[in-house]
Amino acid sequence: MAEKYLIYSDRSEVTLEIERDEDIIRIRREGEDAWRVATLDRVGNSGLYMLMLDNEPQELYLERKRGGALVTVGRHSFDYAVERWRPALANRDRKQDAQAGLHRILAPMTGSIVEVIRSEGDQVEAGDVVLVIESMKMNNEMRAPAAGTVTSVAVKDGDRVSAGAVLMTIQA
Repeated sequence: MAEKYLIYSDRSEVTLEIERDEDIIRIRREGEDAWRVATLDRVGNSGLYMLMLDNEPQELYLERKRGGALVTVGRHSFDYAVERWRPALANRDRKQDAQAGLHRILAPMTGSIVEVIRSEGDQVEAGDVVLVIESMKMNNEMRAPAAGTVTSVAVKDGDRVSAGAVLMTIQA
C-alpha cells in the first residue's frame, strides 16, 4: 500500500504516493497512472546525493531540516516542507491562508491546462476567469475566489496537473 506525502514550497504543492518494496522505491504524483522507479544514494559523508529516477541520473545537494529539506540542483535551490498526507491538512492550510488574505486556486481534478488567462501581478475581481483546465474532454473555468493581485502562477498552457495541485495564488 502506498504512503502519501504532501511536499510544498512557497510556489508549489504536490501530493506524492510512495511504495517501498525491499530496495525498490516507486513514486507517482497523486492522480497519475504511471509509477516511476527511484533510488537516492549518498555520495560519501557529504550532503551530495545521486538521484536515479527511471534510470536517469541527477546530482543534487540535500540539506535536511526539521520538517523538510533544502534541495540544490545545479544553480537552483528549493526549500521544501514535507508532511505525511492527511485530509485535515488541506482544510487547515486553506483556513490559515484565508486569514492572511492569501487564496490558492487548486486543481479540482487531474487534467491539462488549456489556457492561463491571468499572469503574475494582474489585478482580478472575485469571479474573474483566471485559467481553464480540461478534464475528461470538458473545459472547466477556474475563477478568482476574491478580488486581489495574482502573486504566483504555477502552471502554463499545456501542463498536466494532478487534483489538488496549486495552480495560482491571489493576495486579497
